[in-house]
Amino acid sequence: MKEYSIFHPLLFSFFSRSLYRDVAWNWKGLGFLYLLLLLSLAWIPATLTLHRSLGAIVDAFGPMVLEQVPTITITDGEVSTPVPQPHVIQLPGTGKPLIIIDTTGQITSLDSQEASVLITKHQVAVRQNERETRIHDLSAVKSFTLDRQKLEAWGRVLRSWMAIALYPFLVLGSFAYRIVQVLIYGAIGMIFARVERADLEYADLVRLASVSITPAVLLDTLRGILAVPTSFLWWFLCFAVAMATLFLAVRSSAAPPAEQAPPAEVPGTLH
Repeated sequence: MKEYSIFHPLLFSFFSRSLYRDVAWNWKGLGFLYLLLLLSLAWIPATLTLHRSLGAIVDAFGPMVLEQVPTITITDGEVSTPVPQPHVIQLPGTGKPLIIIDTTGQITSLDSQEASVLITKHQVAVRQNERETRIHDLSAVKSFTLDRQKLEAWGRVLRSWMAIALYPFLVLGSFAYRIVQVLIYGAIGMIFARVERADLEYADLVRLASVSITPAVLLDTLRGILAVPTSFLWWFLCFAVAMATLFLAVRSSAAPPAEQAPPAEVPGTLH
């Protein structure tokens, strides 16, 4: 019978041999549901930090960008704006071109430009990286107006909800990474099981890996809260912690709970 709930490993995974024995012999599946719970909790501090950082960026740079943005109107796929062109919107504090607006045809490509976005009469070009630029045709846009008031409203939404909107993607992205990781750790666990002569299947070892990775994940979460920079030494330390707890998990699960040694006989007892 299952002794520990899905929440117990958040604390007991650091030291409890009975927890790992229960996970190995009484839990079902591969432990991915627990892994998802762990990562959902671990990403909360980072999401809150991201929320504060985005708010600070919007507050600091938003007004300086907005004051450079003219009213842009698109009618039947054709861009128009009342300002002299080419009009350059610069990255605040650097003087670096960020967006170029030119419907006159003087600038038709980002190839020789430092800016990341070029708005022409019929297209928007966005630089993805040094090698790739995506062109978005505006012919399907019948009527659209972009002005400072609309951008301010979008900025408020960004400030309030962007981090929350990113949270599921951060969790699911790390979940996919951790699944691959525990599958590999399960294979390493087979070596530990052979050393400890533990009669455990690969699925049992993956389940143990999903739980035993908890200390490493929580330690890395604490590092993020304290804003300690990562390094190769840190990743090696996390790997070492994960291997130590996995070995503890396998050793603790070498025999089922029901196969514990019988009590010693009392001298003089009749049978």
